[in-house]
Amino acid sequence: MSQQWYQHYQALQNFIGEHPGVEVGENLVSIDERTRPDFYKAFNRVRASFLAQNYSAWLDEAEFLSTKYMKVESDLKERLRLEDVLMPLELRRSLSDPMRQMVRELFDPLFELLQEKIEPEEFEETALETVHGSFRNLYQRGYIKWFVLSLIQKLNPEKLYEVPIPQPSSKEIIKQRQDFRQTIPFPEETKYLGFEVGRRDILLVPDFIVRSALLEKYVAFRTEIGKAIWRAVYHSDKREWLSIASMVEDQGVSELKPDLLLYVGDNLEDVSLVADSEKICRPDMAVLFLDQLGADEDSLARRFDTIKLYHQVLKPVRGTCVISKHHPPEHLLQGLDENIRVIHFGFNNLKWDIALSLLRS
Repeated sequence: MSQQWYQHYQALQNFIGEHPGVEVGENLVSIDERTRPDFYKAFNRVRASFLAQNYSAWLDEAEFLSTKYMKVESDLKERLRLEDVLMPLELRRSLSDPMRQMVRELFDPLFELLQEKIEPEEFEETALETVHGSFRNLYQRGYIKWFVLSLIQKLNPEKLYEVPIPQPSSKEIIKQRQDFRQTIPFPEETKYLGFEVGRRDILLVPDFIVRSALLEKYVAFRTEIGKAIWRAVYHSDKREWLSIASMVEDQGVSELKPDLLLYVGDNLEDVSLVADSEKICRPDMAVLFLDQLGADEDSLARRFDTIKLYHQVLKPVRGTCVISKHHPPEHLLQGLDENIRVIHFGFNNLKWDIALSLLRS
């Protein structure tokens, strides 16, 4: 067993033994209010020590991402006069203070250790597994948010729009007629840029739409693809629409989860719908991300299989971009469709020209 974090744990145990106002037993946790701040200082030192000992390199990566992300977010807030950039709380914490978010993963396991429900070796095993999965997931999602905001920045944004789709109650959804078709509200300007914000997907609409001075067009962004509940009243005749039933029948694909779909158009109404229950709009570009904290070769191979499938099913007009912070093994790149472009995208090697040239074409 590693010793560094355990020394802090022993100090925490000594603290409990020296303070009668703190009781931690198998079925009891009682911390006197006057002692509480000092208890949690000692408690947090154990958690921080465990992370620093086992994940120092990943914490450095996360802190660097945090710096990059907060800088571009601040720039866009000022440029577009945004009131807020919305996202799930755990992702916000991860991007603003990675250590603060990750120590939360150790709260329950450490109390279980103090209550002698588990042994130190079990704590290590559980904590390593929990942090490993959560860290990779939050870093990946945060990296994608950084990429999206950076892309908006490069597009020289003038205005930001949202499609104000209604959010019916569960009761309204259940009672709706089978032949009902949902109207698509006209996009309106917004001061909130929202990611992964709780939304009933009666229709899939863009997360947001940007008016780009660089392209002199509107660019719609959609992350977190799900399934729409209802059919839309209309589908723009300036876009190509793919049958979801055909995707299932021909490719066996019942669920698509591309990281980012981009739609480019001259008019807002032509980029205001991504999908309804029957059809999905053929994107101008699909953007998918490899694991930014590194993955084994088998995982990368499976990811490339998914990328090929999504590219084949969605048929992006301007191709698929695969963003990778590391160089994938060369043999995994062989045989890729010529319209799948793998872009090595390290923080010190930002190849925006490739992505922007595809959007201009």
